[in-house]
Amino acid sequence: MKKLLLLVVAVLSFSCAPVRGNDIVEKIALYIPNRLLDALDMFSVSLGVGPVLEARLMGTRFVDVGAGASLVCYKLYKNYNRQYGVGMEEGWYWSFIFVGEESYSMLASSGLVAKYVENRAGVPDPTTRTYDFFDGPRDYWAIGGALGGLVDGDVYIHPMEWVDFALGFFLIDIKDDDLVFDDFR
Repeated sequence: MKKLLLLVVAVLSFSCAPVRGNDIVEKIALYIPNRLLDALDMFSVSLGVGPVLEARLMGTRFVDVGAGASLVCYKLYKNYNRQYGVGMEEGWYWSFIFVGEESYSMLASSGLVAKYVENRAGVPDPTTRTYDFFDGPRDYWAIGGALGGLVDGDVYIHPMEWVDFALGFFLIDIKDDDLVFDDFR
């Protein structure tokens, strides 16, 4: 037990961020819940219904092949950056490898699902707010796909969340999304 505690203190000592005394207590007390949340962050799933037609295979937004259109699609989300809830999407897109066009938006949402509008032509830009690493509603690096025709579903894995999950075992949180005591106040 002493060796484990010394290992935890050593890892925290050599991490990039400054550590307060209370941070160590938080990291140890919330270790298991944070690892479980990080495991859930590694993938996203949504299921919806509505007048929609789409087929997509994506190996990041840069390598994306597919097309889709939706008048209004009502979906249940377990999505990127801990978005959970119900939303209403509409729009269209097409993409072939790294070129495409898109006019897509989340019109309404409940729960923790973020509203957004994405209008673009050409190559997707990972520096836009929509793809923000820490709180953007979409993951530029997602790998997966979508298929729909009146019933729509998509499944994606998030490689950077896998890295965050692995580093979390060493108390390193690159996404800065681990729970802390202040989250419960």
